[in-house]
Amino acid sequence: MLRQPPFHHAMDLLLASATVALLAGCAAQVGAVADLPAQAPRALPVDVRLEPCIDRTETPGRSLALDATRAFDEKIRATKEFVVRDGSRFKLACDVSGFVEGSAVKRWILPGWGATVGQVSAMLIDATTGEILIIARGNATVAGGGLYSIGADTYIVASAVDEVVRQLRAWATGESSTSDDRQGKSERKQK
Repeated sequence: MLRQPPFHHAMDLLLASATVALLAGCAAQVGAVADLPAQAPRALPVDVRLEPCIDRTETPGRSLALDATRAFDEKIRATKEFVVRDGSRFKLACDVSGFVEGSAVKRWILPGWGATVGQVSAMLIDATTGEILIIARGNATVAGGGLYSIGADTYIVASAVDEVVRQLRAWATGESSTSDDRQGKSERKQK
């Protein structure tokens, strides 16, 4: 039996790994954790004013706070459970608490290496009493997919915002959170 030199064997393994990653497509793992109170709002829709998000990561050269603010504005306005109005009693304060740009090339070479990560949190606050009604945190990760996942850093924050808005909607309608949601284990396909 003919044996390959170690370099060729390593290259074959690398090529096999890259092929699997390429065929896997761009899968983003998303999850949310929310502190859901026992009582939902008395009437829907809930009037809310959106505060500008804060970028706690202080990532240079990025406008993550603006990206998150725009995503919250778009996604909250698209719901039937909330109405965005200036001067509303309830305010939504948000921040980007984690961001890793990642690398599609690294993900292509070895899935999990070069992951793109976005973490966002939000608090819905009664501005009159100062009571925090709900705190929701959303996490999104693109850990595989290689070349198909190019540009994940441009939508990862919005994916995390999706998870936060889903939790806010569940709170507004009085739905309970499943244990999978609390553990942040859901997985969805990204386009």
